[in-house]
Parts: sequence; C-alpha cells; structure tokens
Amino acid sequence: MIVSWIDVRLKKVEKFLTGISWIVSILVTFMFVIDIFMRFLFKKPLPASWELAEVCMPLIIFLPFAYTLTIDSHVRVSLVKDRLPKKIRVRFETVSDSISFIICAMFTYWSWLYFWDSFKINEEMLAAIKIPWWVGKMAMPIGMGFFTFRYLIQILHNLTHQK
Repeated sequence: MIVSWIDVRLKKVEKFLTGISWIVSILVTFMFVIDIFMRFLFKKPLPASWELAEVCMPLIIFLPFAYTLTIDSHVRVSLVKDRLPKKIRVRFETVSDSISFIICAMFTYWSWLYFWDSFKINEEMLAAIKIPWWVGKMAMPIGMGFFTFRYLIQILHNLTHQK
C-alpha cells in the first residue's frame, strides 16, 4: 500500500533529521567546552558562543519531533485510552491525531512565514560575529512540517487498518 511505502521513506528522513540534531548537540557541547577552556586558561573566550548556541537550539529541538512520534515516545495521557477496547482506542487515536495534525499544520504555516520574513531581510543576530537568525528559524517549519506529515500518515494508517 502507498501509506506503507511513504512511511518507510519518511522514517529515513526522520532518522536523518534526528542525526542532524545529535550532531548539532555535540558540536554545541564541544563549542562550550572549548569556550570555557579558552576563557579560563588564556582569557580569550570564543566570540559569540552563546549566540551561536541560541541559533542552534531550534535545530536540536524541532528536527527530531517527527521521529519521536514515529517511535511512540511523545508524552501522552493514556490513563483512559489504554483501558478502551482496541476498536474504540483506534478511533480515539484517529480523532486525537486529527486534532494534532491541524494544530501542527498551523504551526508549520506560521513558522514558515516567520522564517521567510527573516530570510528575505537576511536578519542577523547582534553579536561579535555575523550570525544569520534565519538558520535557527528554519528549523521550526522543517521540524513541524515533518511532524504534521507524520500525523497525517498515522491518521491514514489508522483509517486503513480500522476493520
């Protein structure tokens, strides 16, 4: 089925985005270690390390959203849902995923507009070096876009396997 085919390819992209998030996390950590080392031993901290980390945080946070949903690790309140019969639980999850899909789609759209405005004017962060703000702002529409798409795949999967 087409949903399964899309699901397999989407998982690969989600793993790739999660890998980028891990790499950025490691690089930010190394940057802070080097900054502290340089600051205390040579009195020469790295320029704009705090600002660079601030731009990297959205990459760390938003890119793995969809994969976290794929592996069913998002926070859920399942006190009632887990006690329902399977057929009702699937319907409950379909409604829940539909509401989440709509909300995520709105966040994707609004964050895209916010990113695009920043990109068009080449918005820069006020720091010791030139840091483009749009790089960090780009992470939310990408992450939320894949998150939205993952909810759509889950809805389609629930509808096709509801029998």
